[in-house]
Amino acid sequence: MADTLADRLRTRPCFGVSCRLTRTTDIAAMLRDCGYDWMFLDLEHGPLSFDQITQTALAGIEAGVTPLVRMADAAPGPIHRVLSNGAMGVIVPHVDDPETAALVARQCRFPPHGDRSVPGIVPQLGYAPRSFADAADILGPATLCAVMIESRAAVGAVDEIAAVEGVDILFVGASDLTFQLGKPSAYDDPEMVAAMQAVAAASQRHGKICGFGGVADAGMARRYIDMGMRFVLAGNDQTMFLQGARARLKALTERG
Repeated sequence: MADTLADRLRTRPCFGVSCRLTRTTDIAAMLRDCGYDWMFLDLEHGPLSFDQITQTALAGIEAGVTPLVRMADAAPGPIHRVLSNGAMGVIVPHVDDPETAALVARQCRFPPHGDRSVPGIVPQLGYAPRSFADAADILGPATLCAVMIESRAAVGAVDEIAAVEGVDILFVGASDLTFQLGKPSAYDDPEMVAAMQAVAAASQRHGKICGFGGVADAGMARRYIDMGMRFVLAGNDQTMFLQGARARLKALTERG
């Protein structure tokens, strides 16, 4: 697979959008034409069904917007299922220790490097005849394993988590982390900034990508990007729609 998200993340920040409101596959081409690199399909908090996630993921592949699925937890079965049906990676929440990170990483890799199940069909690669061995060789490097750092425990163990083989991305769930630190939504609090710096430093030491989501303020988000965070969740479609709708109504009803 040419020009994968994994390739792009090595050279520049890549931006994604969480798809919560949109129930149809049009969102993939819309995000492409807006310049986004990836989409965040949510099985932890989002309302989308598994079928909707599958169809949207495959549309993302066609559009060149890499589909990643945020799981509900680290359970192997659902990870195997989304990776067999269109996802090009998973984002797993509440990874507080290297043991959980290693479990997740193994579900993203085919044997002998992991425990990922070999499906009968690999829709990410189309439907031309292809051996399972060839499919695994192509999908292996392109499949992204992201673990979420969103607790005080995870920040304390971040160096060990970053060292886990097979983990590609350390992704800070900033909203949850501020709550865990006892400072809800205080994204610029010194303790929060120090936690982000710790994640960025550990990622750099171990050759991993780091990123974040949940930071609405663009200035604060740019501060974190300047730390070297390249995997950036820009927002969600619901919030973007509401912001655009309100701004449009204001423009039509207010007179200067």
